[in-house]
Amino acid sequence: MLTRLASLSALSLSLLTLVQADAVKLTGANGRAVEFAGIWEARPEGLIVVTSAESAPVIVTWDKFDLPKLKTEQPALDAARQRAVFLRSAQPVNLGLFAEILTATQVGSEIRRVLDVPSTVKVPVAFRTTTETTVQASLVTIYPTVWDGLVLLPPVTSVNQRSRTETETRQITPDEITTTPRRVLQQFARTDGVLQSDRRALFELNKVNPKLLEESAQGLERIRASLPPKHFLANDPTLQTLSQRLTEAIVTLRDLPAGQTISRAQQDRIRDFLVLADHPILR
Repeated sequence: MLTRLASLSALSLSLLTLVQADAVKLTGANGRAVEFAGIWEARPEGLIVVTSAESAPVIVTWDKFDLPKLKTEQPALDAARQRAVFLRSAQPVNLGLFAEILTATQVGSEIRRVLDVPSTVKVPVAFRTTTETTVQASLVTIYPTVWDGLVLLPPVTSVNQRSRTETETRQITPDEITTTPRRVLQQFARTDGVLQSDRRALFELNKVNPKLLEESAQGLERIRASLPPKHFLANDPTLQTLSQRLTEAIVTLRDLPAGQTISRAQQDRIRDFLVLADHPILR
């Protein structure tokens, strides 16, 4: 993962003095203050640091530091040391030049935060018109008549009918709904059991609320800008291609509100991105 690991002799802690505004000052075991341009992470064996913006990362073992002073001067850094030793795994520190750089775990957390932030959006108004016709019938009784001493029965019975038609138009959509970018993308990625009317309504929802996916795209841009250099990431295809996959997701998010149809390639990219967000390596 690291291009070079060196011991204390490579760093020459007693002679190392860096003059940078964002440098991190720590006290060495010899009592002298040492400045590092950036501290990447804490490991069970020591700190991963860089001495300048151009230098390669190196490891400085814990016995080269004044640990009691570390606890008082840099309590967060000492807490990371204790977690690293206890869990036997690297713990993110991100100090100095690495202050705005995300670890792989932080990248996953930020992606999930962007996808799951709830938003209240306006719903395109849809109406439904119903027509109902009612028929009312009444039986009219015709009584027998007497003519010339004879009783005459009526041959038929008379029926009176009336019909009434009522038409009613109702709004069948709410004015607003609360949703998340993840739910919207999951609907876009569906390929089976989706009515064309539902797909059209989804596109209309995004056209009425352009910020819904645009804010997600902007969030992914910020994450992409904070990705660590590749040599700070494990040699894993998922991690090594993070920048490219975030770029594809950003382009897809911005293309969706502009059209009325979605291609299979776009759906594949959306599904891949949703899988990436929950990938175990980013947790």
